[in-house]
Amino acid sequence: MSEYSSFSARTLRDLVSGEAWAGLTHYPCWTYAPDRTLLRQGSTGTHVLALISGMVKVVRTDRDGRQRLLAFRGPGEILGEMALQHGGERLADVLTMSKCKASVVPAEDFRRFVEDHQLAYPLAVLASSRLREQTEVYDGAVHERLAMALLRLVDASGGVCSFSLTREELAQHVGVGRNSVTKALNRLGPGLVEAAKDRVHVTGPDELRKVLAGSLSA
Repeated sequence: MSEYSSFSARTLRDLVSGEAWAGLTHYPCWTYAPDRTLLRQGSTGTHVLALISGMVKVVRTDRDGRQRLLAFRGPGEILGEMALQHGGERLADVLTMSKCKASVVPAEDFRRFVEDHQLAYPLAVLASSRLREQTEVYDGAVHERLAMALLRLVDASGGVCSFSLTREELAQHVGVGRNSVTKALNRLGPGLVEAAKDRVHVTGPDELRKVLAGSLSA
């Protein structure tokens, strides 16, 4: 299994000055309830969202109707920028996992922001890191993959440990069946992770890191 790491620049906010981020979040700001679709797959990329607070999930529906939970994103992220580079079409849905607050930045303004702050290369590096995340989540035993996904979720949220997630969604994210996720949760145990019908609690993040570190060094 690949080595778990927290990337030094995980969000756009990590790449720019506080003044620059404040400029992005100065645009009209909206508050969104949980379970709302912020960006819809297949729609035109007319704007991006600067996520100020809350957590979202990125879900793609394949041609055969199968859904894949690709990623989780937290405060400091920019959402929807890929559509500005791929013919203007959204590649996935972005849905709220909790109450969220985000600024709506017109596409042309964001392009100008990237140019003014020379962010083309840093954004490419960030995109590469995200691709690495999506690749690593399919590597290793199921309980290891689940541990890595949950730790990255905690990191992205800024330390939140309770999330609106079902076992089916976790299964979509790590690329296995729901029963395999249940077995992995049982193996990790309630001292590390507890899963209710539609919510997951990371009860022991530090202990979960130690378990994962032990698996990687074995």
